[in-house]
Amino acid sequence: MKRILFLLLIVVIGLVSTSCFGPAVRPSVDFTWCPDGSSGLLSYHFFSHSTTVPGHYITTFNWQFDDGSSIDDYYRDVIHRFPEEGTYFVTLVATDDRGVSGTASKEVHVQPAAFIRTWKLALGFPVQVYGEVENRCGDTLPTVTVKAKFYDADGLRLTDGTVVINDLEPGERAAFTVKAQEYSSRIFYATVAVESFTVDCPEIFHPVPMRTNAPDR
Repeated sequence: MKRILFLLLIVVIGLVSTSCFGPAVRPSVDFTWCPDGSSGLLSYHFFSHSTTVPGHYITTFNWQFDDGSSIDDYYRDVIHRFPEEGTYFVTLVATDDRGVSGTASKEVHVQPAAFIRTWKLALGFPVQVYGEVENRCGDTLPTVTVKAKFYDADGLRLTDGTVVINDLEPGERAAFTVKAQEYSSRIFYATVAVESFTVDCPEIFHPVPMRTNAPDR
């Protein structure tokens, strides 16, 4: 009889505890991002805006990037370089000092913030390339560096040149001209690409709704 009463007491205490206190409150997890042109054209800077219950704090951030890589860190912001353009389902798991975790997942559309639309090589003196670059980012790009490499007919790199475009607004296109640093009559062809860019990266950057389940890929 005493054993039965003891078991009933445990059940009652459990029910009262659950009704009074409920399950552990999970951290509220959210994050935003923006391009980071200093680390690569497909690099993105991610910011966690996660919080937990008063009196406690987030201790670890686990970032999963849907490309086979992840980052475990104590800092709320990280930089990640994606392998190629596309849409990735990024997940953040934030764990607080109680050992309780919360999760958020969002789709991130990865593409270079600045890209070369068109360009042509002009042989002569000086040798130069000219073309047009476009800002595909949602914010102003304070600087965009375009680099041209010049080769002879055998593929030997002879010289190069760079130019910096300033304050490229969202959606804006700008003409550029890159001159070869050294003249050579052997220059036969060239390659042109955005080498780097800078972007004002606010902590809140184009937030999108969180989703609970990742789509099949």
